[in-house]
Amino acid sequence: MKMNIAFALLFSLSFFNAQISDQVRKLAKPLDTIAYAESEYITVGAEKSKVYEYFQKLAEAANNDELFYLAKNGSKSLKFYSSRELLKRNDKRFLEIYRFYTENPFSLPYMYGSEVSDEDIKQHLKQAMKTATEMLSLVEEWKNDESNNALENFENKQLRKFEEKYKNLTKNDLKFYWQEIGKIDSDKK
Repeated sequence: MKMNIAFALLFSLSFFNAQISDQVRKLAKPLDTIAYAESEYITVGAEKSKVYEYFQKLAEAANNDELFYLAKNGSKSLKFYSSRELLKRNDKRFLEIYRFYTENPFSLPYMYGSEVSDEDIKQHLKQAMKTATEMLSLVEEWKNDESNNALENFENKQLRKFEEKYKNLTKNDLKFYWQEIGKIDSDKK
């Protein structure tokens, strides 16, 4: 009996090691026990979020397979951020994650600025898609404005930053995701 438990533990550790590189594992360590998420800027004073910064460093090092693994097996914080990063990267496994959380829901407090919402992970993922849809429309509008006077300098910088983060995602991609999520949601009913 002890041998079976030891073997199972050894197998699960080696499986985890095979899924995540040493560098990503180290970067994930600060987020391992965090059960909430934060936007890039939090509080009324728009302070940079340490939690978000930890994940940004991880996202720079992680490939899509590692993010997919963390989206299913990480802490609540890692599940949330990794799922959203898969969407940003236009990885169709985002839909698999969405379906997974339709069948295995959990709630997660999310701080956006100074506001906190505690919703089901699916609602957070839908909100990420909604935000991406709106921002891609703004980027398109901004690019089509020949004078680029439609937006203030700060907004221009924010849109450039957004455009870089979501460079692999288009409005058509998001339309596809919305259609598929509608199917997943109707299957659940």
